[in-house]
Amino acid sequence: MKIYNSYLLIIAVSLLLTTIILTGIGKTSLDVYYSIYVIEALVITELYVYLNSKARRGLQSVSLMLFGGFLVIVAAKVVQILI
Repeated sequence: MKIYNSYLLIIAVSLLLTTIILTGIGKTSLDVYYSIYVIEALVITELYVYLNSKARRGLQSVSLMLFGGFLVIVAAKVVQILI
């Protein structure tokens, strides 16, 4: 259980710092926040899974869900640009 606790702590701290930075520079768009959060979480998850093979199975589904949400945001932006 210690593996997931450290993963959650790293994700929470990085997302908090990202929120502070984005708020500080004046970003108000929800899709910007979500996109950056997802990219950040995917990178941390991939690095964490690489370093810790026991966590691979559990975090794989998290990565797929985050990437799916990111694809929805990208598709919505593409449709918005085309219309």
